[in-house]
Amino acid sequence: MKISQRFFILLFALFLFTQVGADAQNDNRSFFSVTAGYSLPVGELAREKLNDPFAGLTGSGYYGQVNYDFRIARWFGLKLSGSMNQNTTRPQPIVDIADLRVEEIKGFINETTSHTWDTKVSRWKFNAIMAGPAIFLNFGRVQLEGHVQGGYVKVTSPTVDMTGTFQSGENQILVHLSPASTSGFGLGAGASLRLPIAGPLYFHLSGDFLATEAQLKDVAVNVRVGNYPEVGIPINEKRFVGVANIGAGLGISF
Repeated sequence: MKISQRFFILLFALFLFTQVGADAQNDNRSFFSVTAGYSLPVGELAREKLNDPFAGLTGSGYYGQVNYDFRIARWFGLKLSGSMNQNTTRPQPIVDIADLRVEEIKGFINETTSHTWDTKVSRWKFNAIMAGPAIFLNFGRVQLEGHVQGGYVKVTSPTVDMTGTFQSGENQILVHLSPASTSGFGLGAGASLRLPIAGPLYFHLSGDFLATEAQLKDVAVNVRVGNYPEVGIPINEKRFVGVANIGAGLGISF
């Protein structure tokens, strides 16, 4: 009987502590959180397009984000966030372009056998610092936040290196896509859900969409087959690129 009484007393005390923490969180004006999770590309990074070495080149990845929210009023405030994305590189668009150029050159070097590829790639990087207004809605112990933002975005394309080998064992193929970076103004929007754990500590769920119009200058897929002169056509185009992030983490209110 004493064990049961102690258990219920401890459970009741924990309930009161959590309730007091939730009330304190609803009255606090500042919220700091760290989240991480899954990232998907959007825009022309994710969509395949013929003769564009970047289209369809980006896959899923991961991200980390730091957030600071300040409530000016109970339902309105400002949000500042910084995020770093690293997404995988899908080399198939580069392989397709390289295959076409190798077929064009084979007749000049008297090569008739097929070839295979050994591919090495780095990751896409999409980093952002954003700020903007936020709205806060309280539902008992749960707080919902929504925001729109603008700020600085930097996009860095990957390095792609491919080595091709003909069955004949002659005329090695070298393919290279150099990395390029661009930065500028970007937009973001998203929402988060705060679930209090104990005291000022809370569990943070978030989803964000970040995008910019990027221009990667003088980028080309360079192909060299044997001693045949290297072929490469530079590309200078603007592209709408972005990421959709969803993740979770921990935060503290004060």
